[in-house]
Amino acid sequence: MLRLSRAVSRYCGVQRLFGLGGKGPTVLFYHGVEENIIDRDVQMLHMPLRVFEKQIAFLRQHREVISMDHLYECIVNRYGLEPRQVVLTFDDGYKNNLRVVAPLMKAWNLPFTVFVSTRHISESLRFPTYYIRAATLYTEKRHIHLNSVQKTFDLTTHKKRLAAAETIAEVTKRAPLELVKRITAECVDQLAPEKWAELNARFSSDEPMSWDDVIRTTSMGATIGSHCHDHCVLHSNQPDEEVHRQLANSKAAVEKNVGECKYMAYPNGRVDDVSSVAHSAAKFAQFRMAFSTVEQEVTQEVDSFLVPRIFAVPEYEEFCYQQQRPHHRLAALSVPY
Repeated sequence: MLRLSRAVSRYCGVQRLFGLGGKGPTVLFYHGVEENIIDRDVQMLHMPLRVFEKQIAFLRQHREVISMDHLYECIVNRYGLEPRQVVLTFDDGYKNNLRVVAPLMKAWNLPFTVFVSTRHISESLRFPTYYIRAATLYTEKRHIHLNSVQKTFDLTTHKKRLAAAETIAEVTKRAPLELVKRITAECVDQLAPEKWAELNARFSSDEPMSWDDVIRTTSMGATIGSHCHDHCVLHSNQPDEEVHRQLANSKAAVEKNVGECKYMAYPNGRVDDVSSVAHSAAKFAQFRMAFSTVEQEVTQEVDSFLVPRIFAVPEYEEFCYQQQRPHHRLAALSVPY
């Protein structure tokens, strides 16, 4: 019923009235876009291509898609910020950003930004939560014990497997990087190498780009930014030196392999995920802007090192409703890691 009511309000033009209170542009963020979603529980960060195409068609009709550089210039020069403007960003650096997203953006002549996790790009490593989801959902074990968190997880039903994956992922969000690495290694150990080879082939959506891939995305209109070196959440539980290392190493890697790295996005990116040290470190690393996942519009009063972004929800009618309403009063929301 909710979906139907929002569709009716969109067709009748009611939703357009919501946007009259808008104060500035929105920065949308996606992760991956995939033609074939085999298992939504594993591929939860990837939007189905058909939904993505509908969303972009909506934005092309009702919004002005601007580049990251244009947004920055408007903020610095204090002019030109309009509620109908939108910036498109993609987090992590999945290979389908090149294979699926970039050709569409080039065909539509739309600028976009990809925030890459540079260690994963350099070493062709998948992300911790992929290993957590795949291990808990596809191991044949009915219970697993992780020494790193001193907890045993019941995997006797699919629902309990999903709950285990969510619990483990939540722990990693608040853990220092070294603990995240131990948790990931224990999850990898739950499956044999040949099983991982099978799952990695099945879920090619979660494969990161190479540097050559990243360079090819720039030729199709992408701006490349940092998403830290290890996709490290820069909360107060991270050692200060690790925070600085994450930003310095990622910026250096992008500049070595691609070119100037002017922008970054904090992994996870909620207010509690960005420590005061991280906020200062982003300035120290001489980024122009650093992006959060605080769901608000961009106004002239924006903190350039805690710029808000809005998660592009995968359900089309919800997305349209999301885009038509003003966001300056929304609270920070939890989004996929």
